[in-house]
Amino acid sequence: VGAWAATAQENKFHLKPGAQVKACAECHPDFEETLKQPFVHSPVKAGACSDCHSPHASDHGKLLSADVKQICTECHADIRPEAARSIHAPVTAGDCTKCHDPHSAKNENNLPVAGNELCFSCHAEMKKELAANTFKHSPVEKSCMTCHDPHASTGSASLLKSAVPALCTTCHKVAEPAFTKA
Repeated sequence: VGAWAATAQENKFHLKPGAQVKACAECHPDFEETLKQPFVHSPVKAGACSDCHSPHASDHGKLLSADVKQICTECHADIRPEAARSIHAPVTAGDCTKCHDPHSAKNENNLPVAGNELCFSCHAEMKKELAANTFKHSPVEKSCMTCHDPHASTGSASLLKSAVPALCTTCHKVAEPAFTKA
């Protein structure tokens, strides 16, 4: 019964194999460009539009089969750990599309903008503060995610991957002279 139920769920609209993509493409021919992006979300790549959308009617915009948060957590439930000490505001709000394109993107993890620029699109004050400083910590310039988890953190507040000073000692070795001078 389990395998049959999974198959029925995968083809809940009783379409012939491959028919879903053809049916959707009739009204969305420009979607071909989406599929050419370097990073395509797995359900999109599989042509499983109805994993997220209802082809008939919906109480949710874009004919989504449920609220965005509910749809995303169907597959990505581990994004928000049970014991999280800090959670990114878009994750709490279920606004996954604030940072991720649900279909495809030019950047890994379906991010519409690469690197720190995505973070700075909301955290503009941090961008100004960093730009105003003469000396910049190289991990900060490299990526906010060197120190921060973009979804939630069980280790620390402010989405830090672990608490200070443990976070610092992942790169800075305590026994080295440069560390003990500071």
